[in-house]
Amino acid sequence: MKNKNVNSSLNFISPLLLTLFVWLLVTSQVFAQELLPVVPPELRGKIDAERSGLHDANRIRTIFYNFGMVGDYPPDPINVDVTVFHSIEVPKGSGENYGDGTTPFVLAQITQTSGSNAYIMETGYRERQGTSPISSKTMRFEPRPGYFQNDPEINKGRSVALSNDPRTWPDKWIDKIYDPDDPGWSNSWNGYFGKAPKADQESYVVYDDNYYDAWNYFPDNRDNTRHGLGLKVEQRGFQWANPQAGYVIFFHYDIANESTTNYNDNIIFGLYMDSGVGGSGVGRDGIPESDDDNAYFDKSAGLNLVYTWDKNGYGMRGSTGYLGYSYLETPGNPTDGLDNDSDGIADE
Repeated sequence: MKNKNVNSSLNFISPLLLTLFVWLLVTSQVFAQELLPVVPPELRGKIDAERSGLHDANRIRTIFYNFGMVGDYPPDPINVDVTVFHSIEVPKGSGENYGDGTTPFVLAQITQTSGSNAYIMETGYRERQGTSPISSKTMRFEPRPGYFQNDPEINKGRSVALSNDPRTWPDKWIDKIYDPDDPGWSNSWNGYFGKAPKADQESYVVYDDNYYDAWNYFPDNRDNTRHGLGLKVEQRGFQWANPQAGYVIFFHYDIANESTTNYNDNIIFGLYMDSGVGGSGVGRDGIPESDDDNAYFDKSAGLNLVYTWDKNGYGMRGSTGYLGYSYLETPGNPTDGLDNDSDGIADE
């Protein structure tokens, strides 16, 4: 966020456009539970598996990537062509982009083999990521193969897997290979609700943290080639074409611990959002529109809502509204006897 001049009331939002990203962040196997199988190196995250997709099933249109980032920042920000560059564009076709990139992050304290403590923070962001001293490659989440159609003759747009475009589906889904009734789910969608898509557009990507190898730390005592925290993230985006859902998009993250290390009280999850209301080009304000945004966090409505807006209400092409982010559900510690997310349920 570039500007911290905020208004403490939500009342002034109601007459204007409020676009809402709703995030469902869940964890499985992060705390002390059953061990997951070891994933062989060839099936872990790879840079050459990076792909992008486009959510455009309703009034929000945005590019997103299978390493965890929703939205982007253009290579030539001042001279960006908004007829082809869509980063949380609202409404679709307006040329008004609202964000420069959003990514989940995970932060944990670890103990290295030397006995010294360190912190590993992992994201899927486009910039300011550390460089591996071993491989000299950027350390960030990277996508796993087997979750999109890799043949460019079939998947000509080199897209991530989208429920409404069977050309993007792999020949066999790698996570369904051992289904005894239908191994690989060939010619079927691999959806949150099963083979039949329930949303008008659902995306599905899987990535992990194996590129985080700068620490003398090995999270899985069964495999010393596994790096990072030993985490896998399954990310899904959902859009419905119903007019009532025109300005809402949902993202679901399932974060699983594939290692033998238990992260009980030393791990946190969140989302990093780089506001860019109005786009990166120069508009009516005479400056790049993504440089004059305000933001605020409000819990009074019971939504845990963070929202952002242009301080003058202008974008590159016209007036702008508000972009809000809210959690539907977040993980808690299932063994501490507390209601960690204040929803009335303890030990979730």
